[in-house]
Amino acid sequence: MKSVLAHMQLRTENRLHFVSLFICHSGGIFLNTRHYFRLLKRFLLNDTKGDDAGDTPLAPLKGGMFRGYFMRCARKLILRFSIFIILASCLLAFPRTIHAQSADVPLQHAIYPFLERLVAYLPQHALDLHVIPISRAQTLGILQEAEAAQLALSHADQALLKQYLAEFTDSKAGERMPANGERHFLRYEEGSAQLFADLFGSQRFEAQRGAWPEGANEISRTRAGVRMRAQLPPRLLLAAEVSNILERGIEDSTEIFQPGSGSPVVLSGQSAFRETAIAYGRVRLPWFEIEAGRNHFSWNVSPLTQLALARDNQPFDLVRFDARWRKFRFVFAHVNLRASSRKFLAAHRLEVMPFSNFLFGVGESVIYGKRAAEFEYLNPLMLYHAAEHLLGDKDNNVLTLDFSYFPKRGLKLYSEIFIDDLSLEFPVGTYFGNKLAYLAGAFWVQPFGWRDADLRFEYARIDPFVYTHDDSANIYENDGEALGERFGPNADRVLLQLGYQPHRDLRFVNRLQFHRNGRGNLFAPHREADGLSKGFLKGKVARTFAWHFEVEDQIRRDIYMGLEFDWERLRNSNFIRGTANTRRRAAFFLRADF
Repeated sequence: MKSVLAHMQLRTENRLHFVSLFICHSGGIFLNTRHYFRLLKRFLLNDTKGDDAGDTPLAPLKGGMFRGYFMRCARKLILRFSIFIILASCLLAFPRTIHAQSADVPLQHAIYPFLERLVAYLPQHALDLHVIPISRAQTLGILQEAEAAQLALSHADQALLKQYLAEFTDSKAGERMPANGERHFLRYEEGSAQLFADLFGSQRFEAQRGAWPEGANEISRTRAGVRMRAQLPPRLLLAAEVSNILERGIEDSTEIFQPGSGSPVVLSGQSAFRETAIAYGRVRLPWFEIEAGRNHFSWNVSPLTQLALARDNQPFDLVRFDARWRKFRFVFAHVNLRASSRKFLAAHRLEVMPFSNFLFGVGESVIYGKRAAEFEYLNPLMLYHAAEHLLGDKDNNVLTLDFSYFPKRGLKLYSEIFIDDLSLEFPVGTYFGNKLAYLAGAFWVQPFGWRDADLRFEYARIDPFVYTHDDSANIYENDGEALGERFGPNADRVLLQLGYQPHRDLRFVNRLQFHRNGRGNLFAPHREADGLSKGFLKGKVARTFAWHFEVEDQIRRDIYMGLEFDWERLRNSNFIRGTANTRRRAAFFLRADF
């Protein structure tokens, strides 16, 4: 009986809270609505004089100016009503089935390579890994299913599975943390709400020799930060992360604050400081979740090559919608880009799994700017190709198609096509207007029976003029960096990577890659003098052969130490025929998360 009364009290409190929110928000809408309907009346009567001299909003407006002012006000009213109606419908229609949400796993977490190996045996969870960062709840779901399936993992991966299961299983409010669970700097509870705070830091030393952009020098990067997440049952999550990187050894001559000029840099003597801030809120509803704030956002079929949205991008200010079913996933995001003028990215992606071992995805993204956010691009279900035509065909719309195929346990084949522009009236392979990028690869866990290893092979090509646009405001970039893959345009790359995990705490990675690059960059669109041919790798071609080696050891729980080595051989560098340069880099790093 007590539980029933408590449940009724909870429902009553929830509804009273919503009613109070309804009253406050409705009052604001009502006051604005009275003003808007007064405008509507005068617009229909073509009256722009106002009631008296103190009626300032309309007094200076005449004719077309008045109509423009009225339309802006009407759009604000529609937007406010739409948001309110959607939230009201969701909160009232599903008061009892809403579930708590979990925070995202940081992109630098060591679990991501391990999840890639698990998903090679659990194809149904490829839907979770193709849009990152992945949440703690999604991560725990993959780990629990891997444990229940009793996969034929190596001894090292079995030990990792045990460690990560303990780390990503949060204790309920009022329960003690398990002895092998995740350690927190601070854990605070009040009722069913929980607040977790963690400190993290890293130190990295690099020694460079050869023709590196930063020159031959020694570089030190010290990072420190705090990460917090608050779970407020039954429906709300709040998360924030802030960190600062102290750099020494790089000759930064000027501070950077202007949007569009690169990530902010603050100088202090011989040191440079770079900040990273993440803060977002997320509401989980029965069929989907809504997120708003500042966060990372990337989609890809490979952790090494992302043609559409790279994982190395800065965090975005965004609104995101995510719906996940057993065989489908739909993701939408509207992003405010950092640029010298107002600029936005709208993107949505649908993934479908018609068979247990086959998945295909289709996505659209569009860059637009120099104006306010457009309703057509704020609509998650709107076809952006059609929306661009409705808005004057002046934006930068792209289409992506990809598939993942798992022919046997432990093997994943994947491919992606990035279509920037396409005209079938002209040759697809040679016409400059057909701006395409391609990716094909394979990922094999336990190759040739080697239980502790994983092998990846990829080929990627980016045509000339991909990511470019005639209007500089619509270039496929954010803060001076490409939103997609950064080794192009007018380039291709083949790589082979071998991973080796002999122990839970020890991992080796060897990677070989060969890269060809022709003239061009994302800020150089096609000109009439270039002719009709795209000229892939035409003229002098720079060639790079590179070897990367790294070893990482978990010396204690959540404390990692590692070494990295890079060696590159460049031919025809700077497109000067016959030149040959070699560059080398060695790095030591230590990172910890408490």
